[in-house]
Amino acid sequence: MPDIVNVIFNILTSGLPCCLLAIGVFLTFRLLDFADMSAEGSFLLGAALTGSCIYNGMNPFLATLLGVLVGIACGILTGILNRVLKIPKLLSGIITLTASMSIAMLIMGITRPDQIFATQVPISLAAGQQTIYSVFYPWNEWNKIVEAAVMVVVVLVVILLIYYFFGTEYGMAIRATGMNEKMARSQGINTNISTITCIAISNGLIGLAGALYVQDALSVSTVSATGYLVIGLASILMGEAIFGKRSFKNWLISVALGAIFYFTIITIAIRLGLPTELKSLLYAFLIATALCIPLFKDLFKKHIIPFFVRLFTKKGESESC
Repeated sequence: MPDIVNVIFNILTSGLPCCLLAIGVFLTFRLLDFADMSAEGSFLLGAALTGSCIYNGMNPFLATLLGVLVGIACGILTGILNRVLKIPKLLSGIITLTASMSIAMLIMGITRPDQIFATQVPISLAAGQQTIYSVFYPWNEWNKIVEAAVMVVVVLVVILLIYYFFGTEYGMAIRATGMNEKMARSQGINTNISTITCIAISNGLIGLAGALYVQDALSVSTVSATGYLVIGLASILMGEAIFGKRSFKNWLISVALGAIFYFTIITIAIRLGLPTELKSLLYAFLIATALCIPLFKDLFKKHIIPFFVRLFTKKGESESC
């Protein structure tokens, strides 16, 4: 394939799983105003469990489902810590995140008969292990296209399901809980259950993102999830700033496109020679830029556009005279 085509497919295969990550973070961060720090833990556990199951010969689709379920379990745990045990939101997520590291090493230890814990799991297609992508591989030249196509289908299905669910009566109850919990409770909504449900859905999507990630990277380690919460937040902020949030449907699409745009910038920067050691600095710069975009838009509308309008109006008047 031409080099530019490879770059495009690398962006897609890196960005599409993070579309699900960004949507998962969006559900708690925007709909519930819940800063869920357990996102990285759900991503790691989803990747670790899926990778370990595939390594041991399990059907990749079933392994992916287990990755989703372990993410849901993380979300339920975080929700129970906050809503039942009354632990603050931030600390609830941190507790789950802290526990997930040891649990992930225990899960990956399944692949090592001589030890209980492991920090890495490789997946080898040459050894007969399959992913949800390799099932559809026709021949090597088109593998990246197949991966991107499968990811696109998964992301589109998830966006449609999330859009449909949050348009139902129960989905609207969850959204009402995030907007005004006291008012939602007065309307007979069990806000504890609706909050836990939303956190579970959010972390299930993040677990799915981890499952897709490990099947593309063909490896997972305890450092694989590092920084992915930041990526999810940056995708949300950039998507909202660039593509807007006029409606719930538009909001979901903007968040997904924000992840693609984010990885486009990262990939281009690395291709231009940015050292990988400076990636974290670039992450920080992108987040700061995304937060400043509304200010730049306001400045452009209120000052720059009127300035040029006055400039060309005066110029036209002087020429007519």
